[in-house]
Amino acid sequence: MTETLIALLSSLTLHLGGSLGCAILALSLGVRVALMPLTLRLARRALKNQEIALTLKPEVDALKKQFEKKPEKLFEEMQKVYRKHHYKPFDLPAVMASFAQLPIFGIVYNAIKTSVQSGPAFLWIRTLATPDFLLTFAILALTGVSAYYAPSASEMAKTTLIYIQVVVTFFIVWKLAAGLGLYWAASGSVGLVQNLLLRRERLRQRQSI
Repeated sequence: MTETLIALLSSLTLHLGGSLGCAILALSLGVRVALMPLTLRLARRALKNQEIALTLKPEVDALKKQFEKKPEKLFEEMQKVYRKHHYKPFDLPAVMASFAQLPIFGIVYNAIKTSVQSGPAFLWIRTLATPDFLLTFAILALTGVSAYYAPSASEMAKTTLIYIQVVVTFFIVWKLAAGLGLYWAASGSVGLVQNLLLRRERLRQRQSI
């Protein structure tokens, strides 16, 4: 599969004026957009689960206080509440679907990593084989904006989430080859569009209530 994507990258490079950078962006965007129906469905499912959990919090807190010294009874009563409201603390199908995406991204990642070893230039980037400071900064900015617009059942935790995502992203991409950084940026751009769509959907739902 990796060899197929490497061949596809070579073909895209040829058809895009010999630009490997454009080919990486085209391939990355194509894969991410193709997966968008799945990622959107998973995001909607997770958000709905968060909203149910937030609604159930007062009832769950009361149960914890009532059965503080009876953990078995507490677990039993909490399960009754969860079943009644169709809440799943651990959504196994969603988790498995999320992990199913990892091999796809891994294959694309390896194909790009192999292709950028020659280190061609792209835009302001002198070589796609080494890290680029401006590209790293752009990725961090994109990550922050995407996290800011991500819909969440709890807006109070949003600032913390933004910082965590930006810091984690920095430690991943600051030494990443620019070619792989382009893949990250393209994927993050689609992620931002997805968050904006979800945010608009949530605003419409609130307005219709």
